Amino acid sequence: MDQCQDRITTSGLVASPKSSPAGWLWAGSVALVVFAARCGEIQRYTGDVPHLDQWRVEAQQILLPWLKGTLTWTDFFQPHHEHIPAWTRLLAWFEAAWLGRWDPLLQCTINAALFGLAAGVWSSWLRRVLPVLPALILTAITVALAILPHGWENTTWGFQSLVPIALLMVIWHVRGSFEHAVNTPRWWIAQAAGLGALFTFGSMWAAPAAVALTVYWTAAPGRGRWLVPALLALSGMLFVFAALAVQPHAGALAQSALSPQQFLAAFLLLLGWPSSWPGIAILMYLPTLLLALQLRRNAHAENVNRIALALALAAVAQAAAIALSRAGGYIGFTSRYGDLLSLGVMANAFALWRLLHGQRSWRPILTLLALGWLTTFSIGLNWVSTRAHTEYFHSHATAWNALRHDAVKQYLTNRDASLLSSEGARKMLYPDASAVSSILDQPGLSELLPVSVRPTGPRARGDFVSAAALYVRNLGPTFLLVGSLLFLLGFAFTLAEQTTAIKASPELAADRWSIRLVAGMTAAAGLSVLLWPMPLEFRGEKRWGRLIAPPGAVTDLRFQITTPTTYQVDNLTGGADLWPENFRNTFYGTHIDGPAFKGRAQSSPFPLNSPWVVMPYAGFPASEHNSLRLQIEDRTGRPLTEINCLESNPSDIDFWSADVRAYAGQLARLVIFDGRDDAEGWVAVAGPQPAQDGNKATRLRRDWAMERTTIGHNSLGVIFLTLLGLTGLLAWSGRRNGIRSPKLTGAAAHGETDQP
Repeated sequence: MDQCQDRITTSGLVASPKSSPAGWLWAGSVALVVFAARCGEIQRYTGDVPHLDQWRVEAQQILLPWLKGTLTWTDFFQPHHEHIPAWTRLLAWFEAAWLGRWDPLLQCTINAALFGLAAGVWSSWLRRVLPVLPALILTAITVALAILPHGWENTTWGFQSLVPIALLMVIWHVRGSFEHAVNTPRWWIAQAAGLGALFTFGSMWAAPAAVALTVYWTAAPGRGRWLVPALLALSGMLFVFAALAVQPHAGALAQSALSPQQFLAAFLLLLGWPSSWPGIAILMYLPTLLLALQLRRNAHAENVNRIALALALAAVAQAAAIALSRAGGYIGFTSRYGDLLSLGVMANAFALWRLLHGQRSWRPILTLLALGWLTTFSIGLNWVSTRAHTEYFHSHATAWNALRHDAVKQYLTNRDASLLSSEGARKMLYPDASAVSSILDQPGLSELLPVSVRPTGPRARGDFVSAAALYVRNLGPTFLLVGSLLFLLGFAFTLAEQTTAIKASPELAADRWSIRLVAGMTAAAGLSVLLWPMPLEFRGEKRWGRLIAPPGAVTDLRFQITTPTTYQVDNLTGGADLWPENFRNTFYGTHIDGPAFKGRAQSSPFPLNSPWVVMPYAGFPASEHNSLRLQIEDRTGRPLTEINCLESNPSDIDFWSADVRAYAGQLARLVIFDGRDDAEGWVAVAGPQPAQDGNKATRLRRDWAMERTTIGHNSLGVIFLTLLGLTGLLAWSGRRNGIRSPKLTGAAAHGETDQP
């Protein structure tokens, strides 16, 4: 009998031999291509000076104690925010102690190799368990995710070694937990990988938790299969709580979501990565949802399906963790999280193939789903890799690197800390200039830095290592060519092997439980929409209009410039750098054909018919040189007084409330003054709104802050309609076939074996 046919596994696969040349070529070529692409990004955009968290986590906590001879093993496990980045510290110490380097370029080169290894391991598994065509398509998706610069922060910042290490350990843990029998050596190695993942990001408890949940959900055989992953997940949560208990609640920890709306907005956006379209999360994760319905209580399900489900659940938990811990500061995509969220993309791509492979009656619908999924993925990945933060980073990286380089080199040359203390260096290098200078003063530290930073002096022990890393990075185009050729060779060898046999998944049965579950999710999405003001209004312009220019607001003002100017004196309508255009036109401001204008402008008079008036206003940047005033006049136009807005113009829209009870029946004018000394400032104001008390501005400010989260509101609307349609489809399918419990069909093998 052929060697391939002897290796029947619990996943229902006929696996290729472990030592297959095609497997090594496939994995090695993918790893080489990913490494080459990341080396190209490193060469173009990485600087030669460590920055930000590296000065504390690596230098202060590891390198300085090592140089002083006081380093202990417990130093590697100090919390950093909610994380315990032990592997990152270990790598930094290894590079310094063994290679004589604290070189960001070397760190990034090693990280690129780790990313290549993670992509190669995953792609090799795809080749082993799938037929050639889906393996090729899913490998192409993996390579695209790994080589495009959406994760520029992970490529160009040496500190981010924890990302590829986390990816490797999560994939290792999830695969091994299902591919190997409980209590076998390989199964325990997989649990060790799950433990190791806890010492990267604090949220990596999600991987063993996903394994335990998948075991329960699918009734996977094997006593104790869920217990160790559950204990690992519990340990990871305890690590997070312990870290939070001893960390100062500032910096990153001050960015936690402050409301359910903030959390939902960020969570649903992250689930849709790499697309930012509202509600696209339901499309990106619909393959996993359908696969999960198919696998419920199916003890004989294919283990490859369980692996896909567990990885998707881990990615969902990762998105939730990011949203919970960072949504208070920013709702959007951050480059360093993209590589972690890509696990969900890969898992859903795999789930989509499994559904298409097995669902005959649903195949037309699933084909449309696949086309929509691939289109959304492609457009989104192109956007996050070429626009937004990526474009901004690529256009500024050279200047940032030069600033960091000059500041450190100047200090090492003559101990001049002026550049270290500059605003730019404190933002791009490290906020505390004295901490950087004290680190650089440590004997032996400067010799660990690249020769390009050190003042003229003798060569250091590790200079040849940095030179070797540079030589390797310069070979990136060669590696890319060799990797491509090796992949073609591995593909040819794969075609020559016996085709991988994988059982089709069972038909998705629309039983009562599945219908009720999806109906419950539909109801939850619909009810969550009610968390927002104006819950049934999904047009942003309408919502914004009710806040900025509600009924009763003065909307017929005319502004004129009253200082000498070359601009048209009555051309202030829409003079605000706000979006969209029709929203901008509700403001009057000094952003006239750009931000260069300086001077004074005032509005036409309007009557004061309420005890208070509230003015929406905006500007950039926040500056005391820009001002907003309310000039009170009598009915003849004689000025009576001025009320000043005491706050600097905000970087976003804010609301100013003025007490005009003493001037009932008089007239008022709005006066704006743009006094910036540079050419980048502007100030704008919208028509005043009548108010009966002084709290209206606070209420408007609260409702406007809620507008930042309306992507969550819009997403829930899309998700509600989609799940409503899916509920109807399942109900129709159930009536057509007769409501029944799903058949437990799957792998013929019932026992557990140790899959290689």
